Amino acid sequence: MKRTKYVIANWKMNGQKDSYKLVKSISNYHKKMKRKTSKVVICPPFTLLSEFIKKEKNIKFGGQDCHHKSEGAYTGSISAKMLKSINCQYVILGHSERRIYQKETSQELNLKIQSAINNNLKVIYCIGEKLEEIKKRSIILKKQLSSLPKKIEPKKVIIAYEPVWAIGTGKVPSLNDINKIHKKIRNILSNLVSPDFSRHVSILYGGSVNAKNSADILNLNQVDGALVGGASLKSKEFCKIIDSYH
Repeated sequence: MKRTKYVIANWKMNGQKDSYKLVKSISNYHKKMKRKTSKVVICPPFTLLSEFIKKEKNIKFGGQDCHHKSEGAYTGSISAKMLKSINCQYVILGHSERRIYQKETSQELNLKIQSAINNNLKVIYCIGEKLEEIKKRSIILKKQLSSLPKKIEPKKVIIAYEPVWAIGTGKVPSLNDINKIHKKIRNILSNLVSPDFSRHVSILYGGSVNAKNSADILNLNQVDGALVGGASLKSKEFCKIIDSYH
């Protein structure tokens, strides 16, 4: 089974109602591409999801988080059930910014992943080490990956490796390092879940991906796509990233 390639936009806390013109521009570009090498997913703020999904059928959309409960007294939270009710298909979980600012734990993320999967959302699960953790990277990644359910199909989840020190900084690991780390992640997954899962799950790279470095990164044999932050807010730049595969 060939692993699916993805280019995923994480808009974070950016975007207003008029941001649909950016979505439309990306959609039109993708529609005209003769060789569609990857699936394109946009994850805007919750306030924009419903309208974007109604208007745009050419590309897919995801939420930036979900609560582990389906409903209840959790002010400010959005459940996987709510996302699915508006035909959302993906959800980002475990992003380093939420691990840092919202103090998300491995146990909490395990519950969120299970809730998302139970509601037929495909999970974009983020992992990655901080600058001061590079020497113990393998331990950090193994701990973060342990949040995955023990029995999980590769089609239910996408792994996104984003070194925290590379997000928004312009710093990127060497191409050789990116390939080696992705291979290491597969080895960890082989032991934590299963060799079959490890072989078939898509593993993306994220962290200062842009139009200049995307072709080199996306064509590494261990990399199955990109999770893009700042560059996804610029139509021309993001379209160049979508078109990066040789």
